Amino acid sequence: MSYLSRVTLKSELAAKRLFVTEQIRPQYKSSSQTEKVNTQNPYRVHQALWQLFDLPPNSPRPFLYREYEQGGQLFYYVLSNIKPKTDHPYFLVQTKAFNPQFFEGQRLVFELRANPVVTIKDDAGRSSRHDVLMQAKKSMINQGFDDAYSVDQAMFDAGVDWITEPDRMQSWGVAIHPNLELSAYTQHQFRRTKEDIAQQNQANTSKKAGVNKRIQFSSLDYAGALEIKDAALFYEQMLQGFGKQKAFGCGLMLVRPLR
Repeated sequence: MSYLSRVTLKSELAAKRLFVTEQIRPQYKSSSQTEKVNTQNPYRVHQALWQLFDLPPNSPRPFLYREYEQGGQLFYYVLSNIKPKTDHPYFLVQTKAFNPQFFEGQRLVFELRANPVVTIKDDAGRSSRHDVLMQAKKSMINQGFDDAYSVDQAMFDAGVDWITEPDRMQSWGVAIHPNLELSAYTQHQFRRTKEDIAQQNQANTSKKAGVNKRIQFSSLDYAGALEIKDAALFYEQMLQGFGKQKAFGCGLMLVRPLR
């Protein structure tokens, strides 16, 4: 059984302060007029959402999530393979069983925050991941195209090509319509603090986290339409997540019927 939950930051100021002081402190901002919660550190958000699940140390991550802000309110959609706790000091959790009845030929509207990367080998045969949009930008500049329109168009096309790549769509069990909306391209870069590392090492006794590790990745929001080609494969992929950096808010696809 899987569960889809809407996890909302409680509106009470005390709950917001608790969320900030216990989880997002390095990114905390305040003013004389309002309390602002800045979740630019996905590592800490990920750790906060872990607290919704009672699991022993070294357990695999049981959830995917996506952060949203609507009308000034912060919330998360969380897809998990175990039911989250509903009693939490700063989260309000609304959850329901996730058991969609997908079928071949079904058309869906989807939203996805993804980490579009390509794996490239260097001359020594070592593999590394590269941001496909940055690769497109560098390629255009190296060819002498430095005007903003040409570069932006190349980056847009690279984002579309990544998600509509035939082998990728086949492995996901879908056909994605190339008429897509791309938005919110963001490059994330942060370091785990000593406090973060100490908490992770305390929870995970078999593998110690390295000191001051820098985490760097990009995310891109997709919105569009798809057709299901293999319903079982698509459902399994939904549970596993799409693409990389699933621990940091990427990979959860939200869908609804195309009308």
